[in-house]
Amino acid sequence: MSVRGWLLCTVLVIGCAHSPLKPEEVTPQFEHVFQKPLEEALATTRALLVERGLQFEATVDPNQLLTTWNNPSNVGTGNNRFSRYLVTGIAVSPRQSVVRIFKMSFNVMGNDVNHQNVWWKINREAYEASANPFEDPQRLAALKSGQNRIELRTPMRGIRDMDLERELTLRLESGPSVEVVSGTVKQEPVAMPVRDMDFYLTRWKDTGAEPGQCGTAIRGLAGLMSPGLTLLVGEQLGSREAPTVVGELVCQVAEAGLPVALGIALPRTEQERVNRYLASGGSPADQDALLEGRFWRRPYQDGRSSRAMLDLIDRVRAMRMAGLSVSLVAYDTDTAGGSQRDAQQAALWNERREAQQDEVQVLLAGNTHTRTVTGAAWDKSFTPMASLMKAPRFIVLDMSYAQGTRWGCDLDPQGQVRCGLVGTTPVERLAARPGLNPYIDLYDEPTSDGSHGHLYVGRLTASLPAMSKPEQPRPATLREPPAMGAKKPSMF
Repeated sequence: MSVRGWLLCTVLVIGCAHSPLKPEEVTPQFEHVFQKPLEEALATTRALLVERGLQFEATVDPNQLLTTWNNPSNVGTGNNRFSRYLVTGIAVSPRQSVVRIFKMSFNVMGNDVNHQNVWWKINREAYEASANPFEDPQRLAALKSGQNRIELRTPMRGIRDMDLERELTLRLESGPSVEVVSGTVKQEPVAMPVRDMDFYLTRWKDTGAEPGQCGTAIRGLAGLMSPGLTLLVGEQLGSREAPTVVGELVCQVAEAGLPVALGIALPRTEQERVNRYLASGGSPADQDALLEGRFWRRPYQDGRSSRAMLDLIDRVRAMRMAGLSVSLVAYDTDTAGGSQRDAQQAALWNERREAQQDEVQVLLAGNTHTRTVTGAAWDKSFTPMASLMKAPRFIVLDMSYAQGTRWGCDLDPQGQVRCGLVGTTPVERLAARPGLNPYIDLYDEPTSDGSHGHLYVGRLTASLPAMSKPEQPRPATLREPPAMGAKKPSMF
């Protein structure tokens, strides 16, 4: 046989000698996403670990599980191995989750050179197991009140337990299908729409994620995206454009992989009803259930309950169905007014920020509430919500727009509340041409009201109350109002 042939045989023999990698030795390149809510996946994980005789410690994060350290495996030898499990869960969407299982372990070794009576080691280990190092008077004196105590452990090693993860996957995804034998069970009546079909939003008919659902990229947004951002947008209530552009902004932040909480000025009493709608399919009957709230049926409907706001809620529902991590927060109150109302709004967000430090929080609010300085035209002592909020990165944007109309409420000369279409003209700093794509422009320094920049939304058009008929597209032949600073007609 030639030299070349011998070399080829040698290569083949060496290649066959290497066995393929075992599955448990390979860390997955991509995480497996369960089509289950995170709560259900973690409950199954807990049951799996309980069956193995493990107990759990309390955790600060509700999306984590932590077992206690197991008993030493080699009692009496002085050489022991301790281990425990850490489970971390990630909510990808309301119906999707990722679960990772880590096994942590560390070793302890006896330092005796000669073999000694095994009972001596057992007695020593019994003492160590019952001793509390924090009961030592000198150590207690050194510790400050409330100071966190670290575990007195040796260096630990943590690895993914792929065997357990595969067993969890089989439990969640390999169970038998349920065959429902209804017999004489009476079907629950199906909720029927109570309005004409042309009243309802139609996004519920979409069978998949809508292409380009996040709209045109908002120029200037990418530079603001970071975990822990709090972004306030001060709007003129009652327009179509503000909720639409803010919806695109939230969608683009969530598409970048950041968890987002969108705050809208609905009373907190509507939160439960909103949550049910977000978990629904958005059908006409679901929309009817959402609109049963008192907020949507008030005698005086301001811009907070407009059809554009209803569409924004439905848009968040569609984002969540597409797998984006977006939550909706109703942060307003209908039981307080003035500074007390704003203080309650700020308290809600401060509490949420403390609990969700990496969350991007986007608040859509009337521009009076987004001021970071005290005082208003009607009350010099008024304290706005924004001035009370605490966040590591805090940005307030005014709304830049072109002259147009909106739906709003005001007082007539007799002091009575009157709601309807009103004209809206921006101040010079916020005036812009119509027809541009949305963008964010930051200032070199904050304004006297505390604004850090503005968000351009286009020409404002009124959005009627949500209980009204669907709004028709803006006529293409509508005469454009004169541009800011344009030459006046000869009659002036």
